[in-house]
Amino acid sequence: MAQFQRSTQNTELTETFLQFVMMHTQQALLALGKHPGKPAGAPPPNLQLGKVFIDHLSMLRAKMEGNLAADEQSAITNALTHLQNAFVEATKEREGKA
Repeated sequence: MAQFQRSTQNTELTETFLQFVMMHTQQALLALGKHPGKPAGAPPPNLQLGKVFIDHLSMLRAKMEGNLAADEQSAITNALTHLQNAFVEATKEREGKA
């Protein structure tokens, strides 16, 4: 019984971790003006705020190094790669308008 409970708890924690990564990814994309489903009336891009979300995920990955399951590690690494590319793109677009 204890093994089942531990397994269920690990599954729930993994799901919560993945939701957390996705939530931060979505917020970063919105802040960068790069969200594919950008809502009408969304505020203009805020690169500093987008960078804060990216930095949070980067810090989390560094602090949890060696403690993440393969799917968790993959999710956070993929999210960071996507967000860093979106940040570069948003920065180039802003510089083009300046």
